[in-house]
Amino acid sequence: MPGDTRTAFLFQCDGEELFAVSPERGGANIPRSSCTQGWLFRQELQLGAQDPVPAPIESETIIRGLIDRGYYIWRVGR
Repeated sequence: MPGDTRTAFLFQCDGEELFAVSPERGGANIPRSSCTQGWLFRQELQLGAQDPVPAPIESETIIRGLIDRGYYIWRVGR
């Protein structure tokens, strides 16, 4: 729901500008095929909070991805 906050966890693909958010602290539900080098934990997020997500993506977009697939992945640049 808009206005609600939810805890999620930010991961980065080792050596790439590829990022993922998961509701699971360990990120086990993020597809390994998307990052064969391995996902590295970066930080805990409060999606929907006033503080912006450290990405050019709105919290609501990430939350929809979490609801639809259980994770959200994006690449910076290119």
